[in-house]
Amino acid sequence: MANHISEIIDVTQLEYVYQPLWNTAFWNIYGYEGLLRQVDNDDFNPEDLFRKARAEDCLFEMDCHAIKSSIGNFPLFYNKTQLLFINVFPSTVLNSKFEKFIEELVHEHSFIHGRIVFEINETCEEYCSWSHIELKDKISFLQNYGFYVALDDVGKGAASLQSIIEYRPNYIKLDKYFAKDLAASSDKQMLVSLLTQYSSQKMILILEGIETAIDLAQAKLLKVPVVQGYLLGKPEKIIMKQPDFNF
Repeated sequence: MANHISEIIDVTQLEYVYQPLWNTAFWNIYGYEGLLRQVDNDDFNPEDLFRKARAEDCLFEMDCHAIKSSIGNFPLFYNKTQLLFINVFPSTVLNSKFEKFIEELVHEHSFIHGRIVFEINETCEEYCSWSHIELKDKISFLQNYGFYVALDDVGKGAASLQSIIEYRPNYIKLDKYFAKDLAASSDKQMLVSLLTQYSSQKMILILEGIETAIDLAQAKLLKVPVVQGYLLGKPEKIIMKQPDFNF
């Protein structure tokens, strides 16, 4: 088994891109989701990398590296009102070293208070983590430390409706299935509307996978507060602008 991510991948070949999330009420960028890519490799699948890290028993280290690098490559100090959404596995949150990692992260980046949303990722390999008795306390730990928590891919896998009640996230991200052909499906419209109403006083609903103008229009009619998708912006590297000094 590997004991360091450098044994399974050259981390210098990893890069981080960011996809915007839009506020439908004010029509401005609400935040960005950080996503992992490999330099000059259009066929790169981050899920394959994390599976390899899991098999080599260094998933926690890989996940923590991705979190630190996503923050380090994003200009939070420029975009002072926008949030950064970062994926994290529930097994990472449950790891005994995670709290120390978070404490070191806050010490290193004091400006991240109230600026980071941890999207708790779901995969079939992580299914059992969702029923772990300590997960609720770990989520509360993050929230008490000034981070926000989102349940990712709600309606698809482990992040179930039960999880919304049990873990009390700050955000729920509906799976892209519900955005596809939303305008043509009354069933999807009813469910999205129901969840929008339910979450309005407790958390913020995000609809992923917006790819057509008509589905975006339908999401706005249903008063979905935040949307994300290729129609609204593809994942791209963010180039920090130089300050514009006028004398």
